[in-house]
Amino acid sequence: MIEKGSATHSASSGDPTLDRRYTWAKAALKEGDAAACVEILDQTLAQAYHFTAAWHLYGLAQEALGRNEDAATAWRQCLTLDPNDHFGARLDLARIGALSAEEATSENFSGVLFDGYAERFDSHLVETLRYNAPALLQQALARICQETGNPFRFETVYDLGCGTGLMGEAIRNETGFLAGCDLSPRMIERARAKLQDNDAPLYDKLAVAGLTSFLVSRPDASTDLVVAADVFVYLGELAAAFAQSARVLKPGGLLAFTVQSHEAEGVIVGADRRFAHAEGWLRDRLAEARLTPLLIGAASTRQDRGVAVPGLIVVAQKG
Repeated sequence: MIEKGSATHSASSGDPTLDRRYTWAKAALKEGDAAACVEILDQTLAQAYHFTAAWHLYGLAQEALGRNEDAATAWRQCLTLDPNDHFGARLDLARIGALSAEEATSENFSGVLFDGYAERFDSHLVETLRYNAPALLQQALARICQETGNPFRFETVYDLGCGTGLMGEAIRNETGFLAGCDLSPRMIERARAKLQDNDAPLYDKLAVAGLTSFLVSRPDASTDLVVAADVFVYLGELAAAFAQSARVLKPGGLLAFTVQSHEAEGVIVGADRRFAHAEGWLRDRLAEARLTPLLIGAASTRQDRGVAVPGLIVVAQKG
């Protein structure tokens, strides 16, 4: 069993023999033999009903066989065993239409995912995926400041889901006080190790926290800029994040972020298990938070298998 805060979930059966069977089942699915995967897991789960990781894999195998109802049953069992959803079962349920995308957000899953990704995060993102969200946001903010006649300078900046600090590096020269938060302790460790040219820490404050929780902890009208570089792709419903951003922003302050987008309505979970938000949906949620869009433009922030992923860059202002 693995402990994370108050959550307990089974990444192991507790029996080495059954764990080996799980490994064989995983290899079978990877090789395209979903039926063999299901057969192995049927035996495994009969002896280890609490084995959450096996239930999640069982759902993936059933989906591969075209049995979405059986897949949904397996993923619901994941949630019964692990309500905090460290395996991202809600994302998979939303992906096959068994749960609304707005209900599928799982911050615990995001934290676990990126904890294991921290060491190779920068190189993989920039070199392999051609990730450029920080540069796009920095350029968009410079343009907005020029168009509005304001200096390109933000005395206080909150960097949501800061990861290893790529956005912080992009905006540091235009920032007085820079605070960041991320769910992954290992990501925060990497960000904390980064320095400015003068050897001062890149961030003035860092916190291991979900972005909404972090914003809730900040005082009213305490920041000039809230920035979220490719963070909202891990959240379905953004109303709380927008409302809290509006609360902590000073009058005239900016919220700047990137998202993946799609041409239909509302929010969906794509095959990549990331959320995609429609432009109209974003405009409605920003209006509810009393944030006025200054820029909503098409912008791809990364590639997937060599193809640009559709996205939007948004800058909105608090009145």
